[in-house]
Amino acid sequence: MTQQTAASVSDYYAAVGSIVNEELELEDGELTDGGHFIDDYDSDSLSLITVVARIEKELGVVMPKTDLTELVNLRLLVDGVERYAKENPND
Repeated sequence: MTQQTAASVSDYYAAVGSIVNEELELEDGELTDGGHFIDDYDSDSLSLITVVARIEKELGVVMPKTDLTELVNLRLLVDGVERYAKENPND
């Protein structure tokens, strides 16, 4: 999926959710909007860096690594992807 095809909120949500599921090795249906990546899914900072790297590669949305500490669940991560996609639409 490219940045151009991930234009709607639901597209970002599905794409980011899929990446998180794969990287955190979660079962279908286990990931929730508010589930804390580290506390609820036993993730670590390296896993989250990998998630953000895949988002950048697959969706074309560059997110500052300094924001990682704030992106603690799926809803906040998708919100961040949407925000940075709007700020840098052609990057």
